[in-house]
Amino acid sequence: MATDLDSTSQKQISDATEELIVQSLAKLDGKALGISIGLLFGLMIFLATNFLLYKGGDVIGPNLALLGQFFIGYEVSFSGSLVGMIYGLIAGFVIGWLIAIVRNFVVTIYMHVLKLKGSMSAVNDYLDNP
Repeated sequence: MATDLDSTSQKQISDATEELIVQSLAKLDGKALGISIGLLFGLMIFLATNFLLYKGGDVIGPNLALLGQFFIGYEVSFSGSLVGMIYGLIAGFVIGWLIAIVRNFVVTIYMHVLKLKGSMSAVNDYLDNP
């Protein structure tokens, strides 16, 4: 009776472990990650620019104004914050999409390597013990 309970609990633990592995190696959706990181970047630029405008002062955001070197049309103003938000959306989407593509590629290669090692191990076991 105790062995039945032990085998049942071990099977449940094994199933939970396998489910956790499958979930951790699942493919990332490039569009979803790109949109979420794009929204985050765009909102960060928008809020940072408008915070500096609200704070005010003699010199407003000389460091943030350097984004104008990369984002054509960006300046530390409300209209510039909208331009920066659009650029942030685009740049964030591209970065998020690339992260998902590279991560999915690396996981795919890793899975192929594991399959190859498993099949090589099976062949070696057969050759050692025919």
